[in-house]
Amino acid sequence: MTRRLESYFAEPGKRRILALDGGGVRGFLTIKILGVLEQELRRRSGDEKYTLSQYFDLIGGTSTGSIIATALALGWSVDEVWATYELLVPRIFARSSGVGFLSPRFKNQPLAKALRSEFGERALDSADLNTGLAIFAKRMDRGSAWIMLNNSRWVYYDTKLPGDKFAPNRSFKLRSIVQASAAAPHYFSGVKMKIEHADEKGKKALDAHFVDGGVGGFNNPALELLTIARDPAYGFGWQVGADNLYMLSVGTGWIRSITRAKSILEGLFIKQTVNALRGMINDVSLQQVAYMQALSRCDMRWYINSEKQSQGEGAGGYLAAAAPLLHYQRVDARLEDEKNRAGELLPECPSALLGRALTPAEVRGLDEITNSAPANLDLLKDLGAAAGERFIKQAPPPVSFDPNPWTRTGDAAPAPR
Repeated sequence: MTRRLESYFAEPGKRRILALDGGGVRGFLTIKILGVLEQELRRRSGDEKYTLSQYFDLIGGTSTGSIIATALALGWSVDEVWATYELLVPRIFARSSGVGFLSPRFKNQPLAKALRSEFGERALDSADLNTGLAIFAKRMDRGSAWIMLNNSRWVYYDTKLPGDKFAPNRSFKLRSIVQASAAAPHYFSGVKMKIEHADEKGKKALDAHFVDGGVGGFNNPALELLTIARDPAYGFGWQVGADNLYMLSVGTGWIRSITRAKSILEGLFIKQTVNALRGMINDVSLQQVAYMQALSRCDMRWYINSEKQSQGEGAGGYLAAAAPLLHYQRVDARLEDEKNRAGELLPECPSALLGRALTPAEVRGLDEITNSAPANLDLLKDLGAAAGERFIKQAPPPVSFDPNPWTRTGDAAPAPR
């Protein structure tokens, strides 16, 4: 067990949070955005090997975002995450094992093998974690959304309650909770995690059944990460305010589900059900962006819809009682061209980012979160790089949040690799 970050989490000062959405292979888009961010921070820090784990005090993710978040929290560079994704994604989604009627479309073994290879036997309390880590999943057998943290002040980090016989969450393997977070229904089987329980007859193992955190409403985990920063249950207690708390929320590509509109009402019932679930996850994710922008100071606002539009360019925090609760920036790319209420093309659209509209076939390919075809992955990379250039260059992390020193020292210093 390690508590090497405990005192660091408790220190006063400005805090920085990175929130990473779920989205299957569209994590390639996220990684490209993060690559532009890492280069910006390396320029500002003067350290050509600077990593995001030294800038952000808490990195949280769901599904594909949980894989990226864990790798970054372990001190990986974005290039290392990129190389791993290029190798593993085609293997994981290389061949469908079914059509999702009586069994999932893909087998769990390739992903499990990959996560074991990359994260080994490290647990949530691993001394190799260089910063705060939050992973989101849904426990189906109890009907509860789970958040798993490496903060030793979190109430479920250790077993503390009298008579509580369950193993502390700090002992859960990173590879297991990440796979649980990424177990998207229809695509993968749920993940069983053994939770040790001792009774009068000795020890026995209980199964906890988990699926993708998006099912619990956390596909975009930004709002919950804000809650984590303040709720006493999680042990951080960080100070809010636009000059005290900064959050960067990175998506995996936004699509309004136009390409799915007919299939929700027509075709096989299983297809209708899956598309309805995906539509719900999409709606909740956009709702999170709207809430966060309404609570925050934003440099560049994401266009919500023709009703809310961008929630008032230049305004911020109108849901906060006195002042914005944090400085927040959403970074994403739209996967199809869309116009605002005035008929103007939104600047995050393919035509604006790439200089051309995508074909209907390309949009359908991007909409499929398991599409590992090389042409689809290349398109995601191009969109992510262009979105990163737009947002990170025009709305970079505020200079006022630059760490001092840039690299942590003492117990919170980077772990040897």
